[in-house]
Amino acid sequence: MTELKNCPSCGRPVEFEEKYARILACGYCNSILEFGSWELNKVWEQSEFINFPSEFIVWKNAEWEGRNLYVKWELRYEYDWGFFSEFFVEIDWKTYYLEEDDWIQKLIKNWKWQNSNMSILDKPVWEKVEIAGADIFVQETGIFTLVWLKWYVNTELIPWKQYEYLDGIYNWEMIYIEKVVWEDKIRVNREIKL
Repeated sequence: MTELKNCPSCGRPVEFEEKYARILACGYCNSILEFGSWELNKVWEQSEFINFPSEFIVWKNAEWEGRNLYVKWELRYEYDWGFFSEFFVEIDWKTYYLEEDDWIQKLIKNWKWQNSNMSILDKPVWEKVEIAGADIFVQETGIFTLVWLKWYVNTELIPWKQYEYLDGIYNWEMIYIEKVVWEDKIRVNREIKL
């Protein structure tokens, strides 16, 4: 059921799906809100969102590789070399991540989070390693941090949460493994072509 409540910080309307929402961001004042006991409470405030030049704008239609898409939400992450954005987009009524880093764009299909105590950062770069029974050629490892949400609603994503990552190749496809720092959760994503 879709809920429409006023932001406790700025008073403007915030729309969200009640059964999915726990943490969400007000798109007007940047407040991070928590939905509990049938009301919204401000739990944190984000700094001003700096828009980097991008053809993708939240709540707008765009074109990517000859296909029409609709941009639903945006997440901004920080890592050693700068920032990258993840846009949640809808293409042909299916939802994908569209990652944009230094104007390099790739479409990502993800799997659900699963429990794993595997470490990612100890994997040697430029070598083949076995992960969960699969031989993966490791290209890069590191840590990135979620620093900003724009119109995003989710139950697990919280600003300043850190993730270990591993970029690699499996069966000639790019894969991206993410692990929540200090938690035993892991997710494997893969780059796809439509």
